[in-house]
Amino acid sequence: MNLQHLRTFLWLRWRLRVNQLRRGGIANTVVLILLATVVGVAAVVLLVGGFLVGLLALRNQPPDVVLYVWDGVVAGFLFTWAVGLLSDLHRSDALSLDRFLHLPVSPAGAFLVNYLSSWVRLGTILFVPAMTGLALGQTLSHGPAMLLTLPLLAAFLLAVTAVTYQFQGWLASLMTNPRRRRTVVVLVTFGFILVFQLPNLVNLARVRHQPSASQRAPTEMQKELSRELQGGKITVEEYQRRYEENQQRQREQATEESRREWEQAGQTARLINLVLPPGWLPLGAANLIEGHFLPALLGTLGLGAVGALSLWRAYRTTIRLYTGQTGCGESKTATRAVPAEEPARPRLMEWRLPGVSEYAAAVAVAGFRSMTRAPEAKMMLLSPLIMVVVFGSMVLTASTGPPGPVRPLMASGAAAFVFLMAIQLVGNQFGYDRAGFRALVLSPVPRREVLLGKNLAAVPLVLGLAVTALVLVACLYPMRPDHVLATFTQIVSLYLLFCLLANALSIVAPIPVAAGSIQPSHVRFVPVLMHMGFMMVFSLVVALTLVPLGVELLLAELGGVRGWPAALGLSLVLLVAVWFGYRKALTWEGDWLAAREQAILEVVTSKTE
Repeated sequence: MNLQHLRTFLWLRWRLRVNQLRRGGIANTVVLILLATVVGVAAVVLLVGGFLVGLLALRNQPPDVVLYVWDGVVAGFLFTWAVGLLSDLHRSDALSLDRFLHLPVSPAGAFLVNYLSSWVRLGTILFVPAMTGLALGQTLSHGPAMLLTLPLLAAFLLAVTAVTYQFQGWLASLMTNPRRRRTVVVLVTFGFILVFQLPNLVNLARVRHQPSASQRAPTEMQKELSRELQGGKITVEEYQRRYEENQQRQREQATEESRREWEQAGQTARLINLVLPPGWLPLGAANLIEGHFLPALLGTLGLGAVGALSLWRAYRTTIRLYTGQTGCGESKTATRAVPAEEPARPRLMEWRLPGVSEYAAAVAVAGFRSMTRAPEAKMMLLSPLIMVVVFGSMVLTASTGPPGPVRPLMASGAAAFVFLMAIQLVGNQFGYDRAGFRALVLSPVPRREVLLGKNLAAVPLVLGLAVTALVLVACLYPMRPDHVLATFTQIVSLYLLFCLLANALSIVAPIPVAAGSIQPSHVRFVPVLMHMGFMMVFSLVVALTLVPLGVELLLAELGGVRGWPAALGLSLVLLVAVWFGYRKALTWEGDWLAAREQAILEVVTSKTE
């Protein structure tokens, strides 16, 4: 590609951006100009701020402090870059190469323009000036040797942008299959969340801090001095003198321990920066303060090699993607010969559920299959797992465990939280059916069996996660066996009541949802208000199911009856009552669904088609 072709590509990219702004309207253009102005001013401020920090704040600081500052800047840049990457997982190139393959132009030019366009993100606009200013400020404060930070910074940016561009191209090749696209988005999102929760996970693996012998000794000495003073063995002056010596010794020991902790933290930080390639930039900048040039040079070569290799592989992936050589979604011609004597096993759609009618079993199996394949269901049910990682780490790092009577409440609260996270899925079950709801309307299935099948379909996912939460709490904080059984019975009762409320919400307030998304395609105030009111009603239902445990606590505190499984017996009685009530109310809700199914069909299909 010659210079004229490159100028043509750049001009075309500019015209595409101008046309997008014109189609967005005047208001959109004004808002974008204001945002661009704010971001530009912020970039200039960060450039000056980074320069002043490097020139003044880091002038007389040790190398470890410089390492921590650069680590913080790099971590902030990677975080904002990852957020931008999550918002654009499926790479949409600025210039689609399939429109240039018939022209006498090398695809490398369009690829280069697309790659450079990927640099225009909030992370680079804000953090690159800050890092550049920091490097220039350190150059003036520590000498010309710090100029080696600039090529190291350039290699770092090349490596990060090239690796992520290759990653986006690989995801784009994977997601050429529409059925796989949303699943990949869910998995990648969950992976990024776990990566940024690594500090909490590492904190869980650490042994809880216990006072060291050097910390306990001054306290024991003070107690001994107090006993000697009270026994008349020493005078007040002697006590005061020895007490001050003890305090001075304690301060010296604390200073020494703090110094050792800082040294250990510095060694750990250097090791982490040495192992992880993004840490080569802070490590090189810190070593330049000490006069060591080799780490900065090796880091520049290493990051440059990583960036060049990733860019080359990204180019190959892009060419394969646009020439149809990705191989994604291709059927395998080779088939395995099945022995004639092997009996055919029933498929999932042919399963029969014991104890329910054939109609309800068919709806349940079809609904469960739809949930396991729908990306929106995976995204919805991913929320409890994320909350377990975030809040579970906070609970586990507590110094003391909860009291025995509180542990069943923790398990019940975790199960109730799972139900609340699933309300958008179960409480809008017809909205996620979309056009498939026509099959239920036209089918001769009794509407009561439709609701029963829908509730059974959610059992493995929703009730399964709630029971898993109970098992986790019981493993972390052991409970009495009768409390475990009582909590399990209470969760089953809560699920039946949850299904009744979710059925009513699905009937009276359906919300259309676009395919492959969890966001409503047409928001109305009244259905959204009803979904918010559901949470208030559900909290009262949760309180109702906790009555057996509350009665047992009252008997123990007021009546002195301890050790008896009163909560288990009352929970079984409550479960039987809820079961009979569920069967009766399900018939009423079936008649209600039959009366409103035409209105529901109009809502869930007209706004999404």
